[in-house]
Amino acid sequence: MTTPGRGRTSIDTTQVRPELRVRYWEEECRTNLVGIRCSSYSDHGLLAKQTSLDQGNLRLAITSANAHVIERTPDMIRATPRESIFINLVREGETFIYQRGHCVKVHKGDVLVYDARYPFLLGGAENFSQLHVDIPADLFQTQLVRTHLNHPLHIAAATHTHRLYSHTLSSLLLNLIEGPAQPLQNSESLDSQVCDLLGVLIHQGEGHTVTSALSATHLLAAKAYIEEHLGDEGLHADQIAHAAGISERHLRRLFAAQDSAVADYVLARRLDRAREQLLDPQRRGTTVAETAYHCGFASPSHFSRAFKQRFAITPTQLQRQSLH
Repeated sequence: MTTPGRGRTSIDTTQVRPELRVRYWEEECRTNLVGIRCSSYSDHGLLAKQTSLDQGNLRLAITSANAHVIERTPDMIRATPRESIFINLVREGETFIYQRGHCVKVHKGDVLVYDARYPFLLGGAENFSQLHVDIPADLFQTQLVRTHLNHPLHIAAATHTHRLYSHTLSSLLLNLIEGPAQPLQNSESLDSQVCDLLGVLIHQGEGHTVTSALSATHLLAAKAYIEEHLGDEGLHADQIAHAAGISERHLRRLFAAQDSAVADYVLARRLDRAREQLLDPQRRGTTVAETAYHCGFASPSHFSRAFKQRFAITPTQLQRQSLH
């Protein structure tokens, strides 16, 4: 049923009898997100789960479901107005939207932006999953897009840079929704990170150049790329910069602003990951050399020297301690 937490709510229709699932989903969505009308297209009834979270000025959610359609009618908008812009990131499957005379089909990895102040029809195919951001319309227009949305904006996952930023945003949202509660003093910073990443995606989708005000977002995306490629021995600044869609010079400036260098950051993250693996009980059969190679070190001896300099203990000594 419904599981509340600190600003977090979970809905699961599988805990409800099939004939009651659609009504239950409508009622819970009306309470936690927005008033909608739902229709199921499955013999099993509506099988849907959703976890939503209040995060500062934003409302975040992750939803997975079988085939169904939701509708927000003019009557619903008058009865329960919502001054919001909705942004969906499709994780699995496909969805579509019909709004203001435009019909858009959205695929895995794509982003959909639409104005919840106008009626819409939104459908999800079998086994679809999406992340959702509900952002106040005035905040959207002041921080992201200064013009009104006359129709749904579809941002396709057409380039590597787009996929990187989309993946970075998805990881951030998932960590906020499913991870431990964040201190209240972090809300403004986290809101800013979400909005900056959304701004990059939307501006790139419209073919605009991203301004220097979003440099923090470039840094966030670069670090996300580094995390995914720590095991690549040939991971260098030019490769990271290309993936983040910026010049190598600009990338180095971003790290310098944090009193760091790209190579130093990569080394530190590799050593941190190696330490985690050496302490992992499930990897006790792995040798120090294998750990070194897995974390992107070309030479076990270089790895051992760098590890001891960082942690004041050799990898072999740490591994032996973890066995006791």
